[in-house]
Amino acid sequence: VQHHGHSLSLKKVFLTCLLIILVFVGVDALFIAQGASLTRESGGLETSSAVLYLVAAVVFFWATPREAWARLFHVPALMVLFTLRELDFDKAFTDPGVLSSRLYTGDAPLSTKLIAGAVVLFVIYVALRTARRGIPAVWHALRQGQIWPRFAILAFVFMVTTKNLDGLGRKLAQVGVEVSPGLDVFASKVEEVGEAFIPVFVILAILSCWKRGDT
Repeated sequence: VQHHGHSLSLKKVFLTCLLIILVFVGVDALFIAQGASLTRESGGLETSSAVLYLVAAVVFFWATPREAWARLFHVPALMVLFTLRELDFDKAFTDPGVLSSRLYTGDAPLSTKLIAGAVVLFVIYVALRTARRGIPAVWHALRQGQIWPRFAILAFVFMVTTKNLDGLGRKLAQVGVEVSPGLDVFASKVEEVGEAFIPVFVILAILSCWKRGDT
């Protein structure tokens, strides 16, 4: 699909995203971390991920023809949800968080449970809509030799991989496999770094899908 306008070099976009990540990590290391891990919760790396998810949502509205916004609204919606997740908004207003079953089985007010439940249903709807519309579109575009599905697949692979690396030691302990503390920490660092590149691949997918990016 052709969208008229100035194209951007995908390589320059990738390097710009990489620069954004490095700036956030650098500022964190120099002024904020004070010796703490740069891959910690709410650190520079995680914050850069949140910012890049927001950038991906903005890029969607810039690159995508307006007539396609309603049909593809799940894309920016998913990006905003990921931004909120990176900023721990799912735990910001309730304890436990809206994604925890303990919130719904505990003694939280009914109004809190209803609002949190509505949020969860919206998340599920966006995820299912993305899968239902995205998988056939990716398959069709791949058969046509388009480049954007490759970036979309990379984003998905990174998402699944980092999700599995999160709490690797705890997960393997549940099946009787012991992981050294060093390996568990390393897996956590790889997870945070990998998460930062998910929105980068989404941005590249959007730009190449609408011919807003040249390789």
